[in-house]
Amino acid sequence: MLLLCTGQGAVAGVPQRIMSLKLCTDQLLMSVLPELGRIASVTYLSREAAALKIWPQAARIPVNHNSVEEVLSVRPDLILTDSFTPAPMRALLAKSGARLVEVPEAQDFEGIRANTMLVAREVGADASGLLAQMDASLAALKASRPPAALRVAGWGNGGFLPGQDTFFNTVLTAAGAVNVAGHDGGYYDVEALIAAHPQALLYGDAYAGTPSLRLDQDTHPVLLKLYGNRRVTYPSAFFNCPLPQSADAALALQRALARVAP
Repeated sequence: MLLLCTGQGAVAGVPQRIMSLKLCTDQLLMSVLPELGRIASVTYLSREAAALKIWPQAARIPVNHNSVEEVLSVRPDLILTDSFTPAPMRALLAKSGARLVEVPEAQDFEGIRANTMLVAREVGADASGLLAQMDASLAALKASRPPAALRVAGWGNGGFLPGQDTFFNTVLTAAGAVNVAGHDGGYYDVEALIAAHPQALLYGDAYAGTPSLRLDQDTHPVLLKLYGNRRVTYPSAFFNCPLPQSADAALALQRALARVAP
C-alpha cells in the first residue's frame, strides 16, 4: 500500500472530490460511499451494462479513462488506484497535489476486509454494515459446505478458463467447488473443456446476451446438450474484483451448484 501526500500535504478533513482510476476501486468506492456528490469521477468501465446492474449510480457520475490529463483537469483531493500503477504515471500523479492511495490487490476475504477498511477510512465512510454482511455470508458458506466438491469450469469467457491463481478461484473455493483449470488457467477449445470433465459450467454475466464469436463458443451446441441445466450464470463483478459482496456471490453460487449437482 502506498499513501503519497504531495503539495501542501494531506487534504484536511473529509475529501470532497474523490477520483477512482481503476474499475475495482470504482466498485469499492461506490460500495462504501453513498454520497455521489463527493465522487468526482470513476472509470468509463463502470458504465458497462454488467457493472450498471449492480451500481446504477455510476450512470450519474462523470467518467475518466485513467489519464493524467483528466486528473489535472478534475483537480481531485483524493485519488484511488491499484498497486499496478506504472512508476512514471505515479510520479505525474504526485504533482497533482492530491492524496494518492494505491489499494493492494486482495487475494482472500481478509484482504478484502483490509482494503474495505482502508478505502472507508480514506473517504470518511462507515463500512461496518458491508463487512458484517460479508462475515454473515462467510459463516453461512462454512455451515453449508457441500460434502463433495463439484468440479467446475469458468467457461463463459470466450474459451479462457480462469486459473487457480486468481480471485475467481478464491470465490469458487469459498463456495466449496473445485476449479478444473490449472494454476495459470488458459484457453481451452470445446474438446479440451470436455476432456477436463467439469461437472458444471459457469458463465459470467459481463457479455451475456451480446452477439459475438465469444458467445458462439460459450454456447456451443455440444455443450448445451452435455450440460443442459448444469450451467450457472454468475455476477462477473464479484468474481473479478475482490469486494465484500463477493462473499454473497460465493453463497449464491454454492446454492446454485447444489441445485445442479449430478
